[in-house]
Amino acid sequence: MRYVDEFRDPARLQAATAALHQVTTRPWTLMEICGGQTHAIARWSLERRLPEGLTLVHGPGCPVCVTPVEVIEHARRLAIDAAIVLCTFGDMMRVPGTGGDLLAARAAGADVRVVVSPLDAVRAAHADPELGAVDCG
Repeated sequence: MRYVDEFRDPARLQAATAALHQVTTRPWTLMEICGGQTHAIARWSLERRLPEGLTLVHGPGCPVCVTPVEVIEHARRLAIDAAIVLCTFGDMMRVPGTGGDLLAARAAGADVRVVVSPLDAVRAAHADPELGAVDCG
């Protein structure tokens, strides 16, 4: 499997590590923002291979990685049962709750809208104050 096997190649890892050691000429702090990245870094012990002065900070995590299934399920039930506009980012649409995902809720008739900013949810709430809007994610 190309691209998967390449990233598991010890020679490539050694070359990448050597390159990092060469270009790290002053202290750097980097933040990974996705729980998947944090998991991979820990799983493969990548932090210990970093040059001195290069520090990783574990970030907030993307919504897909850090949102508990109970929150997804609550949002899904709100969208289905509560006649509201549920606004969320596109990557949250397929995250499963216990009874399905937000994409299926929308397919079943719930008003679930993909937004690119929380301000879009505010605009949806202002556009129809009687209906109400909830921002999820």
